[in-house]
Amino acid sequence: MSPRLPSYRMDIRDITDEDRDFTLKQVQHATSRANKRQGEVVQDHPSPEQLIANFMENLTSNLPSVQIFHRNGRMILAPNPTPYAPCHRLLHELKPLKIAQLRLETHHRGGMVVVRVRTPPKRMALAVVAIVEDEEGTATTLQLFHQPEELDVPAKEILQPDMVLALKEPYLKYCTEGSYALRVDHVSDVTWLEGAEEHVPIQWRRSLILEDSTRIRLQGNDAVQSQKWAEAERLYTRAIRAAVSPEEQRPAYLNRSLANLRLGRFEKALSDAVHSREAGMASEKGLFREARALYEHRRFERCIEILRQLVESNPENTDAKREIERVKARLREQQTGEYNFRQMYKQAEQTPPIIDCATYSAVVEIRTSPGRGRGLFTTKPVSAGQLLLCEKAFAYFYAAGDYPTNQTPVLINGSTKRIIGGAQAHMITRVVQKTYHNPGTLKMFEDLHRGGYTTTVTNALAASSSPIVDSFLVDKIAALNGFGAPRTTFASEATVLHGEPPEADTSSGVWLLASYINHSCLANCKRSFIGDMIIFRAMRDMQAGTELFISYCFPEPLDSYKEVQKQLRHWGFTCDCKLCKVRRSTSTRVLQLRRKLLDDFGKIVMPNRTTRGTSESMQLLSGLEKIYPKIHGIPRSELFAPYLGVGSYIFAAGKKIDGVETLVRGLEALDFEITANLRGGHGNPPSLEILQWGHVTSVVPLAFLGMSEAYETLAPELCATVKNYAKIAYAIVVGENETVLDVFPSLA
Repeated sequence: MSPRLPSYRMDIRDITDEDRDFTLKQVQHATSRANKRQGEVVQDHPSPEQLIANFMENLTSNLPSVQIFHRNGRMILAPNPTPYAPCHRLLHELKPLKIAQLRLETHHRGGMVVVRVRTPPKRMALAVVAIVEDEEGTATTLQLFHQPEELDVPAKEILQPDMVLALKEPYLKYCTEGSYALRVDHVSDVTWLEGAEEHVPIQWRRSLILEDSTRIRLQGNDAVQSQKWAEAERLYTRAIRAAVSPEEQRPAYLNRSLANLRLGRFEKALSDAVHSREAGMASEKGLFREARALYEHRRFERCIEILRQLVESNPENTDAKREIERVKARLREQQTGEYNFRQMYKQAEQTPPIIDCATYSAVVEIRTSPGRGRGLFTTKPVSAGQLLLCEKAFAYFYAAGDYPTNQTPVLINGSTKRIIGGAQAHMITRVVQKTYHNPGTLKMFEDLHRGGYTTTVTNALAASSSPIVDSFLVDKIAALNGFGAPRTTFASEATVLHGEPPEADTSSGVWLLASYINHSCLANCKRSFIGDMIIFRAMRDMQAGTELFISYCFPEPLDSYKEVQKQLRHWGFTCDCKLCKVRRSTSTRVLQLRRKLLDDFGKIVMPNRTTRGTSESMQLLSGLEKIYPKIHGIPRSELFAPYLGVGSYIFAAGKKIDGVETLVRGLEALDFEITANLRGGHGNPPSLEILQWGHVTSVVPLAFLGMSEAYETLAPELCATVKNYAKIAYAIVVGENETVLDVFPSLA
């Protein structure tokens, strides 16, 4: 099975090579020191009073106190452990252990330790940290990784003083400066205890006090008014437990449904809404909550059924009517691929840029790909520019500078030297939380390519326990299947058209269907983004049953075969496409000659926009043509920009026919098969036809734009044709053509 998708360009631009090397050495040194103590039983645990005092002193500090973290601007660098499997046993199957029994750098399989929180919590990179102690009074630091982010669930809702937790198969880490920490990387390895369970030490047990369910529920309502959704969920859960009758439970379930909805826990929201029914009959508010949960769960057909039921029972329900129109729009998108792209751009102005649209995938399907595992194939003939897939992200994290967070973690594994940066680090937590709280999504995510990662975990316990989520498996799948993304490709490409480098892909996401598109340097479709929507359009006409390909890497024009394969090493395969075979047969001498001629071209063309300069440029291009053998199906991408540049100068000199011919040669260098004749003669009228589309780069629309100006003067009957080609190329590049006239008004 081949890897699927390009890795994101990690958002670690603010870290210099020197910083990165220095920090990696620090982490490797710390890892080496820790490994030397593997298996030791700790004899020098600090007293609880000392740990608590030190922790409270640093509680408001920006610098962590329990690990090596190197600070550089907004970046926080932290060590990441060697992957280990989560516990797959139920709590009652585990043997109780004490902190003093735990061995360093060891996963205590078959055991558990029960601890009580002694301090308020603090966030450090991707961890929620506090001081805990066991029933013997031995204290240490607790690090819970991949808990919900602060904007979703404040740390004080995750850990509070006197909370009691059971840590499955505990892992005691040796940290810096001789400190120790219980580290939990898998969210399913920690259980919050209510205080009366048999696992809770007697001295910590809470007496069974009858609580007032209604009073607690009203406190939850106050939290809702303040939009404190995690607090509201906790209070409604208490109200449900305290209820002495179904009549008391139902409103708490109904209200908790809203809290879970706002927390992104759609499966739980739907379950709560169903539980709020009375004798199988749902209230109007309950039905509306069911519909909202179904909407967020992308189950639009069932959602609209519920909403219509609501309107039938109460024709005055304007909220339900408004929701019906929204669901109709989603169904139309899902079935036809018709989107309001301008509205999508409007939504993308928000931070984060989450788009309220459905997934369209009617012309593609997953099939077996010989030699590659699985791939995405067309189900019917498609033409260049046609929409193939417009998919809502399974998980998405926006991490650009305007995102309201002051910390960007970069996790470093000292043993593998792997760096997980910025949005990618946050993405792991996003997926962990989504799959943990919406277990129905876990299988579809875990079905993605995992690059040989093996795990013994099964989710057979789901019926009687929370799902088991392997955060290291999530990391591996996200790394192999994730995309880096700009806020919108439209804005990113606009910078390219103005001669500036594109904005960095600071955000990242996982799109399930898109993850099945395999690699080839000779892509036949192109991706673009609007917020958390990924768009694929065909770059050429394709028959039904054609496998879709994109390039996983972005090699420089003159990269050698070895350099390209090095970029693909992350996915663990060697590309053997036709272009790579040509690269492999291209000698270093030829690459050096090409580089020299291209350098000479840049020195002549850019400063010398004269007839003489253009003539010399054409001579250099002729020389380049000779050392770029023309092979059917192989683009010679390095030649396109020179032809485009020379063509624009020829147009400026008023030689429109020569300009068109130069641009056509540039398009042919991108593997276009195109006939374009403005000279006429011998009874042949002017002509223009693309017989086969080639590789569409960001500036291909500019080539057609220049040609359209020539045809408008010399062959106006063909002007509509060339303008249509320009619009198709524009749609391929940015994902839509609704805005093409905003950028190129002359194409009207």
